[in-house]
Amino acid sequence: MTQTVSDPADARQPGSPPTARVISIVELLAGPDQPSLTLAEIVRQIGLSRATAHAIVGELVTRGWLVRDPTSGTYGLGPGFVTMARTAGDADHLGRWAGGAARELSDRTGFACFVARRTSPDAITVADHVVPDHLADHSGGRPTDAGEASPWFRFGQRIRLRPPICREFIAWEPEDIRATWIAQAPEATRTRLRMVLDVIVERGYSIERMTDDHVAMVDALSSLDSMSDRLRAKVGDLLTELSVIDYLPDELDGEIAAVTIGAPIIDASRRVVASIVACPNTTLSVGELDDLAAATRSAADGISSHLA
Repeated sequence: MTQTVSDPADARQPGSPPTARVISIVELLAGPDQPSLTLAEIVRQIGLSRATAHAIVGELVTRGWLVRDPTSGTYGLGPGFVTMARTAGDADHLGRWAGGAARELSDRTGFACFVARRTSPDAITVADHVVPDHLADHSGGRPTDAGEASPWFRFGQRIRLRPPICREFIAWEPEDIRATWIAQAPEATRTRLRMVLDVIVERGYSIERMTDDHVAMVDALSSLDSMSDRLRAKVGDLLTELSVIDYLPDELDGEIAAVTIGAPIIDASRRVVASIVACPNTTLSVGELDDLAAATRSAADGISSHLA
């Protein structure tokens, strides 16, 4: 039987068992892999009663320390915990510089921007984000208003690193990691994915193509954990096959429909730990795309320089 923090062995230790229960749940979800777990999985791994775990998790969600994915029913770290940890951790240079860089990029380009942080081997979390006034208050001329843009930068939103999205996090990885990631995609798309990853490294950013169903596709890819392995693979393959992945150099001609442009933020170990993302969600000329991409890369390089 798994020992719980309320067992006699635990009671002999100094301290507060109720506090230990809370800490044990936070430490579990804030571990090296930062897993997203259901309540049943938390109960099984920590050894608490379901009622006790439910009460603790509910309070942590209320406080913003955890968030619950309504589709999969899993719990992960929330923006409240991330913000608190960022404030307390003087060593968090990424958090220190990313918010200002996102604001400057948004002011410079007039587009919404966000920073996505690598929070586990297979997921990122939307962190700092900025919505320009003309989008937030629905005044001013761009066709994308705040309501349309908001799915891209809901604070604390977790997105799975599954093909074909989040490519700027994978392009600079070692070949074996890239190969494992590509292998999750349908065989018919793998050649293009390999080409696209090489192009992203060469030019320094990814481009997400704009389609009517793009936001729905990303949400679907991010919620596949709630399905069985077999169904998850089939649905993920179908979504990938229905999407056109990024732009190759000879496709950048005329009007370019772009949802986002994402540039990697690289730490001292040369690992991509985050990306800064501009959200045009409109069509751009090649010149406009080049200017926006250059500004996004410059913002990412500026943050990276503080992590070196």
